[in-house]
Amino acid sequence: MVVQTVGVMSPGDMGSGVGGALKKNGLRVLTALDGRSADSKQRAADQGFEDVGSLDELVTSCDLVLSILVPSAASSFAQDVAEAIVRTDSGGLAVADCNAVSPATGIRIGEIITAAGGKFIDAGIIGGTPRRGAVPRFYASGEYAPILGELDGKGIAVPVMNGPIGHASGLKMVYAALSKGTAALYASTLMTAKSLGLYEDLIAELEQSQSGTLAEMERVRTVSDRAFRWIGEMKEIAATFEYAGTSPNTHKGAAETFQRIADSSIGHERADTVDRSRSLDESIAAMLIRAD
Repeated sequence: MVVQTVGVMSPGDMGSGVGGALKKNGLRVLTALDGRSADSKQRAADQGFEDVGSLDELVTSCDLVLSILVPSAASSFAQDVAEAIVRTDSGGLAVADCNAVSPATGIRIGEIITAAGGKFIDAGIIGGTPRRGAVPRFYASGEYAPILGELDGKGIAVPVMNGPIGHASGLKMVYAALSKGTAALYASTLMTAKSLGLYEDLIAELEQSQSGTLAEMERVRTVSDRAFRWIGEMKEIAATFEYAGTSPNTHKGAAETFQRIADSSIGHERADTVDRSRSLDESIAAMLIRAD
């Protein structure tokens, strides 16, 4: 199969960046923006997407559809795609679920797509958006993973794994358990120290004994623009750990931390609106204030 036309749903921070990178590397990039927000439409236009309007039109026009959404929307979108495939007789369409979901969720999504006649690819994204110069890695697993592998080197990297559906999403889960789970630990620790009146004392001690850790904590300054997306991701990680027979509780707590940040006075921020000039101290203080 030669992939020439790729559908991207949806053009958020990652999706728009990936679609833009593919477009620059010679692929036709489509999306379906009926009912989507003005921000989504603007990001898609900025990156050169073609808006075909409906999901039916998308599945009939593409060789491959990339699902890049918040985890909570992954299953419902897969069901919508499956219904569109059946409605339009588009069996054979390749669909890659690139969302931060557990292996069990990935397997269920695969069953939905396969039952409709689609070719399912389990994928997990590690790395930042091409909108800011990153080249994310789309790990891919399952029988049809080589289809996604055709996009390797076209603005993204696609390591094709020698494993079944669930391997790619599982790798994403255990990786994010460290990277984003650590961000939750940093944020909750600093918020607790601030609430106890010990923030300055903790920072002073870290400067002496763990300067490297303190430097890593700086990334908490702008986590407000992603907290809303990471709530569901932490729940999927918790489910992954529980499935594997290890404790899910660490990441259930991380989900609660990101919920607290999402509900805070700066939880409305997004990638294009986050205040990057704000200090770590100011960010932590703002996270402790609930939005009106």
